[in-house]
Amino acid sequence: MILFLFLSISGGVFSSNSFKSLVKESVAKSKTDTAGVIKKYNDILKESTTKKGLLTTHFTKKNKLYFEISESDFSHTYLLANRIASTSNTTDYVAGQMVTNPLVVRFSRDSVNVYLHKVQVGSEVEPGASIMASFERNFLDPVLKGFPIVSTNNGNLVIDVTEFFGDNEKSISPIKPSNPLSKLFGVSSGLKGSFVSNASNLQEVKTFQKNIEIKTMMTFTTMPLDEPYTVVVNRSLVLLPDNPMPIRLQDNRVGYFSSDRSLYTTKADKILSYALIHRWRLEPKPADREAYFKGQLVEPAKPIVFYVDSAFPEKWARVVKIGIEDWNKAFEQAGFKQAVIARDYPRNDPSFDPDDMRYSCIRYATTRIANAMGPSYVDPRTGEILSANVIWYHNILSLLHNWRLTQTAAVDPRVRKPVFDDDVMQESLRYVASHEIGHTLGLMHNMGASFAFPVDSLRSVSFTRKYGTTPSIMDYARNNFVAQPGDYEKGVRLTPPVLGVYDIFAINWGYRLIEGAKTPQDEKITLNSWIDANKKDPMYEFGAQQVFGLIDPTDQTEDLGNDHIKAGNLSISNLKILMSNLEKWTYEPGESYENVENTYLEVVRQYMRHVRHVVPYIGGVEFKEIKQTESSTENAKHYLDKASQRKAMVWLIDQMKTFNQWLVPVDLLKRIEFDREYTDKFQTSVINSLYNSSTLYRIAEGGKVDPIKNYSLETYLADAFAEIFKTSLQNKPLTNDDINIQSAAITLYIKNCGLKEPAAKAASASSDDGFVDLSPSLPCNHPECNSYEGDHSFLRINFALPTLRPVMLNSMMTAQLRKVLLLYKQKRTTTTDTKSYNYYDFQIMAIEKVFNK
Repeated sequence: MILFLFLSISGGVFSSNSFKSLVKESVAKSKTDTAGVIKKYNDILKESTTKKGLLTTHFTKKNKLYFEISESDFSHTYLLANRIASTSNTTDYVAGQMVTNPLVVRFSRDSVNVYLHKVQVGSEVEPGASIMASFERNFLDPVLKGFPIVSTNNGNLVIDVTEFFGDNEKSISPIKPSNPLSKLFGVSSGLKGSFVSNASNLQEVKTFQKNIEIKTMMTFTTMPLDEPYTVVVNRSLVLLPDNPMPIRLQDNRVGYFSSDRSLYTTKADKILSYALIHRWRLEPKPADREAYFKGQLVEPAKPIVFYVDSAFPEKWARVVKIGIEDWNKAFEQAGFKQAVIARDYPRNDPSFDPDDMRYSCIRYATTRIANAMGPSYVDPRTGEILSANVIWYHNILSLLHNWRLTQTAAVDPRVRKPVFDDDVMQESLRYVASHEIGHTLGLMHNMGASFAFPVDSLRSVSFTRKYGTTPSIMDYARNNFVAQPGDYEKGVRLTPPVLGVYDIFAINWGYRLIEGAKTPQDEKITLNSWIDANKKDPMYEFGAQQVFGLIDPTDQTEDLGNDHIKAGNLSISNLKILMSNLEKWTYEPGESYENVENTYLEVVRQYMRHVRHVVPYIGGVEFKEIKQTESSTENAKHYLDKASQRKAMVWLIDQMKTFNQWLVPVDLLKRIEFDREYTDKFQTSVINSLYNSSTLYRIAEGGKVDPIKNYSLETYLADAFAEIFKTSLQNKPLTNDDINIQSAAITLYIKNCGLKEPAAKAASASSDDGFVDLSPSLPCNHPECNSYEGDHSFLRINFALPTLRPVMLNSMMTAQLRKVLLLYKQKRTTTTDTKSYNYYDFQIMAIEKVFNK
């Protein structure tokens, strides 16, 4: 057991005598410096506006910036943040967005220079251990920049930081660095170009007691078109607490952003790894501590305050502030009242600046992006959230409109119009505000939350009034597409809850102080007991977000209910109603068909989501986060049984055979521009997903775990063949959909049989199902949830999954191909349908060509 967790904070602290000796050396050097590098302090004062604060700053009329550093400044640790204040191009960033993860830094010096170090915080050493000296030699804080000492003042050292903050310093550049992993996460490579120094300059310096704010205009010539790109970047140097906040250990069963740590110790037979959660420092006032631990609600010593951008229209600003303060209900469960406060941007406060790290803001970004996100910025030593921002992109209104229309128009007449009434839009805006604030409080996406609700409960007035559509708004919760015509009039709720029961539980778990706990380990018994108390209730379960693929059908985005087939059928019934009224409900006299086309595309996307929700049932594995106990019989992996997989397979294939009958109306397509190739590719991608090599591997694995309950791979392949080729097996005329589906399967068999191309290449190709997805970028594309740089999230990373060995895949696909050949030869002689005959005849020749090459 770890008896303690030590937080090592590198300080580079010198004794008072050593500091004075360094100053004397610097003064002596200045007297002998014939090149005139060392400037006299009075000359700097004459040229500058001087401000005292965190450090003393001297900003000259020629836009040169000097820091004056005292002896005590070298003993502190700081955070260096880098934010876009304004921009001429929103390709990479919008105003208010942080450019890079803030850096933990400190200063050191010698007789010539002051050095800015990047503090390493991911690894720690047991205090007093014999290995400490070795640890310090191997975990040196690297130097970001060295600054020559240009003058002194009564023992203080003066350095010129103009180049660091004014030029294109790589560590704080607004140009995105190249990263080979970025494309895997769907992150664009960003703008590239050359820095134009004569079109760049320091603009403003603000100095306060605990931070310094520096604005720099930076201009680049971007490639390949030589277009100018100008940004104003705000750099914040912030004093980190000298008394760091106590940490709380992360637990995969509750979804908090976290930071990983490695503790080097001689008291264990390994490096001890753990993670600490990100949270605000909420504490009672000293006079209220006793009342707090008695269970009384108290106000925190320092509440969490969010400032709402004055750019918001008043009708939206009001509901955004409500969404912010909705979280007070959760904090009351943790013992705090009025913990979260929403305020407007101050109108007559010259010290207020939304780019200042002291302020947490809801920033309005007037761009075409249909999104929102809520990143927070922490003291990496402890996980203390120091500041946060919600970036609210203007065009999220269109996203919310489209969701509400496609998901509820069949049951709610209020949304059958191009522009919603304010009260309807405000319901969705409140949800978005609350969701993003949840991220700024430290909460991750809980993608498994909505699976906790029975589908039938989503049509219950009493249930939905109490719980909404999900037990967590940190899910990608959606409007109630399960509800049917007449349900709204009965009182069924169509939107997510204000807060879910999981959200309230998670805030209590992360923020309630535990009396008597002196170390993070002391808290574990209590924290575990809170989880165990709700263990049998799925509403309190956390489902980690899956990336690079979907394996666990219970942890998905944009779904509702615990039965995706049942929920999908109810929603598809509604989508059919919407399709039959699409032009009526989107009618705008004299306007083009652009809005009709966009709405139609949203219907197609919504349908595709429902199909995609069912795909992971094939070879599906449900994951559970478990802990070791003496009597534990829980398993971390649960393979979906044969009945569940077969039901999903039959449903998927049936959908591929029928959706064109209602989703692709010929008359509508004559009036709008929609490429039917998308629907053909969609059919192919669904068939491909049934034979994905990693999916087949999991099916085979599940059959070995439980041969009676689960599918064997041979039985699965036989069932899939029977469903895909059902029309042929029944000797019925083939429809165009039958031909598309069967030919997609045959193409896959040929590709992976190993006879037409090298087996290794075929097997590799089979690991990617190529699933067609017309969905736009999901809202709340949260940087910490999808980060390829940091260690801030517990994600289910489904990358480079095991696949069938090539010899197994090749032999099985060859067997399927022989079955097709035999079937088609039989049906070619018996069919009376010309189209079917021609199709069979062609495929027979193509398959025989493969076997006879």
